[in-house]
Amino acid sequence: MSISSFFATTCETRELHRDAELRTRYYRNSFNQCLESLKKYAEQEHLEMRHVNPVHGELYLLGDGYDMILTVTQINPQESGVDIKVNFFSSIGMNKPKKKALQLYAYLDSALRFKGVSLHP
Repeated sequence: MSISSFFATTCETRELHRDAELRTRYYRNSFNQCLESLKKYAEQEHLEMRHVNPVHGELYLLGDGYDMILTVTQINPQESGVDIKVNFFSSIGMNKPKKKALQLYAYLDSALRFKGVSLHP
């Protein structure tokens, strides 16, 4: 962990991220199954679901002091990828954005059928 990542107030996952923990995760589930699982996560964590855009596969969740933008990409009918962007509304993140993203990935790994990490570079 670098000093800049400790102070960062935002965290974003992507296909070829420098940090291997923050790479896109893929699941053997349909787009709708992934959306339902993300909605259950929002209820469990007491997050307000502000917007769901099924056309672009995006969910906007608002929590206490932070927000999350979740993007679900359907690769084929039985494979979907999930990317996360977490923003904290503070001047110093203290590694909280990364912890929130990894917490969500841990939930999805247990709720869905995990396929792999960074499979389509």
